[in-house]
Amino acid sequence: MIKKRKLNRLFVLSGFSAVLIFTAIVSRGFSAPVSGATMLEAIRNYGILSYLKIIKQPLWVGNLSNSSGYFANLSPEIFNDRNGVLEIKPGVHLLDYPVNLGGPLMISPGTTVRFSPDSYLLVKGAVTAVGTPDAPIVLQGQKGQLWKGIYVYNADSLSELDNVVIADTTAFADGYLTLTGAVTFYQSALKVTNTAFKNSEAEDGLNIINSGFSLTNTRFENMRSDALDSDFSHGNIIVSEFDTIGGDAIDLSGTKSRIENPRITGVRDKAISAGENSTVNVIGGFVKSVGVAAASKDGSVVKIRDTRIEDVTLFGLMTYIKKSSYNFPSLIAYNLFWGAGTSGRIEDNWIRQTGTVLTIDGQSASEQDIDVKALYKGAVMSK
Repeated sequence: MIKKRKLNRLFVLSGFSAVLIFTAIVSRGFSAPVSGATMLEAIRNYGILSYLKIIKQPLWVGNLSNSSGYFANLSPEIFNDRNGVLEIKPGVHLLDYPVNLGGPLMISPGTTVRFSPDSYLLVKGAVTAVGTPDAPIVLQGQKGQLWKGIYVYNADSLSELDNVVIADTTAFADGYLTLTGAVTFYQSALKVTNTAFKNSEAEDGLNIINSGFSLTNTRFENMRSDALDSDFSHGNIIVSEFDTIGGDAIDLSGTKSRIENPRITGVRDKAISAGENSTVNVIGGFVKSVGVAAASKDGSVVKIRDTRIEDVTLFGLMTYIKKSSYNFPSLIAYNLFWGAGTSGRIEDNWIRQTGTVLTIDGQSASEQDIDVKALYKGAVMSK
């Protein structure tokens, strides 16, 4: 997730950034009078684009990218150079330094890499890590310690993770490059199958930005904060599991997504959170022991049907506005199953902020004023 505090770093790095942002916005022109809130949101959105295009680049990392041949010569017991593609060999390896690679990476089946606390994988190119049930790929910390994870950016072909376990991660950070994600894909298409993300202390276990993605039979387990965070992306989440999540299980901003048959349990905050003009279709699945089952906010459109919802701390369904510059959100629910073995409407299991749209089986929920700031200070939704 792109947080406001990250944007502050952009302004610190360049004293005239705010002037450039304002000038660029004004130069685009507005056809009608603009409110202060709209102008601030426009500045913020432009700042996000600046952040994505400037901060998330290898220039801000301590060392410039190296070639596959460099790492093959540096640690031939770990790496091979396959015609410009860096391969991590099968076997169990200890990696005690960061890998900043200016090209694609391939990890062989049956490979286990144990990373030191200061090590990471930074890859300008596609990552292919295809294991098998009998020879999975395991990327984890050394002796239970946390490592800095994976950042893949500007790949010109599809990255693929299959039968992979990524464990013991914290947020990626090196110099001025500080991300919220333990594993981040930026402008890099991604396909994930039969893969587990476990034991992450980062703000986002997996962060996908400006990318297409497909997640099938993917498991997120024991995340300190959000599990999957998608920003300005599009993709499908199919038959995937989320368990013991300290923030949101699925957090979508500016994203189009189809979610089929998820299993979401043990989530402190929201099982499915859609914001900033996201469009989300949820079909089937099971949500249990969560703060909120599904929330639509800030111009988003969520449709959810044939889903079982049990044991909700706050509300099953929510529609509200967090950022005033966005249009009213909507949430359309059909054929939901409430509680073990029951179905149909249960009063007071949802909340609809005045002006938003929330319907259950074609009937509108009653409107009410909501103190959104108070919600985000409460035990469930506070960060």
